[in-house]
Amino acid sequence: MNKMMKRYFQLKRPCISLLGALLFIIGSLPTAASAAQAIATVSKNIVGVNEVFQLVVSVDANINTNSLDLSPLATYFTYGRPSVSSINSFNNGVVSRNTEWKVAIATKAIGEFTIPSFRIGSSTTEPITITSLKSSNASPAAKSTEPDIKVDAEIDKRQLYVGESLRYRVQIRIGEQMDQAALVAPFGDGLDIVQDGDDRQAETVLNGRRYIVITRYYQISATKAGTITLEGAQFKGSVVKGSRGFGSTLSVPVDKKAKDITLNIKGKPDNYQGLWLPTPELKIEQQWQPQQGSSQLNNIHVGEPITRVITLHIKNTAQSSMPNLVLTYPSSVRMYDEKPVYSNNNGFTSMTVKQVIIPRKDGSLVLPELSINWWNTITGTQETSKVDGLSLTVLPGDNANTVSTPMVPALPDSQPTTETKPTEITVVTDSGWWPWLTAIFATLWIITLLLWLRARKIVTPTANVSSKNIAISSDSYSRLVQAVTANNALKVQTYYQQWAKHSLPDGLVTQMDQEVANMMAAIYSKHSQEGNNSMMWNNAILLSLLQQARNHSAQSLQSSALEELIPTKS
Repeated sequence: MNKMMKRYFQLKRPCISLLGALLFIIGSLPTAASAAQAIATVSKNIVGVNEVFQLVVSVDANINTNSLDLSPLATYFTYGRPSVSSINSFNNGVVSRNTEWKVAIATKAIGEFTIPSFRIGSSTTEPITITSLKSSNASPAAKSTEPDIKVDAEIDKRQLYVGESLRYRVQIRIGEQMDQAALVAPFGDGLDIVQDGDDRQAETVLNGRRYIVITRYYQISATKAGTITLEGAQFKGSVVKGSRGFGSTLSVPVDKKAKDITLNIKGKPDNYQGLWLPTPELKIEQQWQPQQGSSQLNNIHVGEPITRVITLHIKNTAQSSMPNLVLTYPSSVRMYDEKPVYSNNNGFTSMTVKQVIIPRKDGSLVLPELSINWWNTITGTQETSKVDGLSLTVLPGDNANTVSTPMVPALPDSQPTTETKPTEITVVTDSGWWPWLTAIFATLWIITLLLWLRARKIVTPTANVSSKNIAISSDSYSRLVQAVTANNALKVQTYYQQWAKHSLPDGLVTQMDQEVANMMAAIYSKHSQEGNNSMMWNNAILLSLLQQARNHSAQSLQSSALEELIPTKS
């Protein structure tokens, strides 16, 4: 019996092993065949508008991280970039896989909205309903979701005249982390609006919280009369929301606007005469250069430049509304204008104009005054501001400073002269012709020595005077060349008038006169106000002419010295 049972189990053992394998395979089939499950969850279902909450989508499979498409959220929600993680774990012989997306989202408006289903592979998530309330009706946490950004604006006046300006200040207080931001300028029909200066940024602490405060100024000028609405400046940007716990952040759009302001613009009075300049204050300053005596010039010589500097300060006026200063000068002067220089300070727009005036002939000279009519917006009356002109006497060209080459002084008549007396030779014995020949050579040598001593007395003072003249002329020439090289028109004009030119050819002097005139026109002429005027004139031509004059003067000095060494035939 035992042998029969033993044989039975020996026959059945392969069958039992095969059955166990089959049972194991069958038991594992449902797990392998079951589809991956996708689930979507949120951190809260009731939120305030723009309140950030978290959406988590997970699937129990290791799949491509780009499989989740979040674009269906864009209809009712804003959302950030998702944070993705893939986890593989092995526990008690069981392998588990999971892929998870965490994303920060927020509602755009009040109402009930649905987070749609997401399809991942062959699995889909269930839709989720979100209730979005106004922040004041939401939970205390939701009340703090309103972006902590404040925009304020103010102006210095609400009533002004056409052509007058006001100052608009806008201040933004930011207590959020910004992704990007921009400030749109205020706007109004019939208003010319220009930013005044650069933005000013500072930090402040309120109730223990740190804020960034940005201040910007605008200059607003009225171009037409009437009642005009000034629309407030608008701050636009994106606030970064979310936290590390969410695993994602998002940018919530922010749009804050300053309050609108109503302006009353008055027109120009019918009885006003002259250029229309409405302003509460206008000042004119004037300076003459060089200054002599009681801050005025008395006498000046032909060719000497006068510099007139006029500065106009007008309050609440844009640079584009500054007047052109037009002065009519007599024909006896040349006048060159420099380009006006503008600046802004304490509500004033300032314009500085420099004029260079060069008398061309002697006599009495009257330079005109400047008067400007303007409308006082405080008193509502017309006023006139002016600066005086200048009366002076123009003297002929000053030759006192002119360096000229003095003539070589002639020797006085009392100068002693050396006379040659014949040498008397006494012959003691008859020595033939040799003593006679020696006597003749000795006599000639004595005559030559006396002539050389006489010539030396004449040439020595001439050489001293010439060397002194060369030193003086070289100094003037050097100053003039330095001024031309630096394109300093005023110094060129002054040094050129002082430089001696009567020993130069007329043609060369004419060319230099013309080139100096070209230089003054290029630097100060009204036709060359744009760009760098000093770069429009090439000083190489004048430098070349000066070098020619220098060479000619040097040759003339050498010729004069040689002429003194050559005896004049009588």
